[in-house]
Amino acid sequence: MFARTIALLFLLFTSLLQGVAAAGAPISAAHTGTEAIGRQADYLQESGGPLTLAQAVAAQRAGKFTPSPSGFLNFGIGARPAWIHFSVDNPAAAAARLRLSVEAAWLDRVDVHFVRDGRPVAEYRSGDRSPLASRPVDSRYYAFDHDFAAGGTEVFIRVETPDPMMVPLYLMSAAQAQAREQLETYSYGFLYGFLFALLVYNAVLSAGLRDSRYLAYSLYLGAFLLMNAAYTGHGFRWLWPDHFQWAQWSNPVLMVLYATSGLLFALSFLDAREHFPRMYKAVLAYIAAAASLLLVTVLMDSQLYALLLAFDVTLLFPVIMLGMGAWAARSGKTPARYFLLAAIAAMIGAAVTALAVRGVIPANVWTYRAVDMGILVDATLLALALTYQLRIGQEEKLRAEQLATLDPLTGMHNRRAFYAKATPIWNIAQRNGRDLAAILLDIDSFKHINDAYGHAAGDAALTAVARAVSQAIRQQDVAARWGGEEFILLLPETSLDEAAALAERLRAAIAAIRLEHAGAEIAMTASFGVAQREPHYPNLDALISAADKYLYQSKAGGRNRISCALEAVAA
Repeated sequence: MFARTIALLFLLFTSLLQGVAAAGAPISAAHTGTEAIGRQADYLQESGGPLTLAQAVAAQRAGKFTPSPSGFLNFGIGARPAWIHFSVDNPAAAAARLRLSVEAAWLDRVDVHFVRDGRPVAEYRSGDRSPLASRPVDSRYYAFDHDFAAGGTEVFIRVETPDPMMVPLYLMSAAQAQAREQLETYSYGFLYGFLFALLVYNAVLSAGLRDSRYLAYSLYLGAFLLMNAAYTGHGFRWLWPDHFQWAQWSNPVLMVLYATSGLLFALSFLDAREHFPRMYKAVLAYIAAAASLLLVTVLMDSQLYALLLAFDVTLLFPVIMLGMGAWAARSGKTPARYFLLAAIAAMIGAAVTALAVRGVIPANVWTYRAVDMGILVDATLLALALTYQLRIGQEEKLRAEQLATLDPLTGMHNRRAFYAKATPIWNIAQRNGRDLAAILLDIDSFKHINDAYGHAAGDAALTAVARAVSQAIRQQDVAARWGGEEFILLLPETSLDEAAALAERLRAAIAAIRLEHAGAEIAMTASFGVAQREPHYPNLDALISAADKYLYQSKAGGRNRISCALEAVAA
């Protein structure tokens, strides 16, 4: 397996080479490889009407064909139809069966002629204007198997398309073709599998969390997968093999969809509507303009203008994304940094591929598939950014839930949290007949502390009492600030005597507190009411009411004391 992987990687490396043979030199049928053969070809673009094969042969004989400057012939968008010519020499006595592959899946028409001694011996017609089933070889590209007889054979190829006329030519044996196809299957399988897994994962997150950002990201990934499948031929082979009219329009439509869905995701991810309203409106206006112009080209039935628009939109898309990311990053948003790095990766990949396909820069395997590598980095960084946002959102939600259940001054549970924690304890004790006690305490003369020393001193007194309560209770006990200067404790597996003893320890601890405030020493006391669960109590509130009744007995009895069903305990 390791050796096989090394061999496949070697084939990928050799496919990057542009060829070393002189332009126009015959290709040996005995020494074919997996590199593009463009450098060994010459070409002629039609200047008037279509040329016949005989006219093309005559023009080649007259020296009107131009040697190809690179391994990938590229004539740009909306180029005139072109004839491409190369020769194959078979030095063996037996015929050599080789596969000619034109690896640009969007070409409208590809006519291939095999010529010997000036006469055609085989002819094929293909292109995406015909159903997939009509192709001579089942392939997402335009492939043609031919038995090259001993001696020389010339190949003339006529290509016509309004799409980018990039014509990567390969000539190889069946084994080489199979190895090359297997390598590409592995690479595209990894790309599509990785992106589809991210798509499904984020769609599930969107449904579970009801967060539109994850849905927008899934749509963005889905648009890229469809666009990539369209221009690589996977879409025509597996998704719409019989819809050749859609196949011709799929590239511009899906390119615009990819760019606009990416911008919509960016607006959602960056919360642009709330934080960057001017940017939000400008990007929406751009999306609307792009979609409107695409609709106009469709109504005009102008595939050429649609392609020009699509490439311009695709080239501008990463630039706009980069600008949005930089704008957001300046505001200090941490997720925007991930977004900015992702936008840079996407911009580089998309720009390199778009420029290569348009013929602005040399086309090869790396430049052609730069968008794939860019989207892998882009998708990974955006997934990390969404994960970061999810974690931050969960932390903020947890913090909000905690704030909703905690008293902000003392840090103790509030009344809402007390009931949430105390109700299950009450139910267990009631069902199993277990001991359960409650203590209510109230700081004596708290209004006097506020009036005499100020509210800051009152807050310090509440905090000090809360600290004393928290230090006195067990882990299974529930304590809360009941309201104002009152605190409550629920004590499972605790008898009335044990609860009264705890209340006495707390009373003494509070009486010993001394607070320094503005040069004055503040002392305080507290009154307590203690009650035990009785069989006739219908619910927890009945127990709390009993403790509250005993608390008022302590207040009426002179404060700084404990009252319960036992005899009241004074300081």
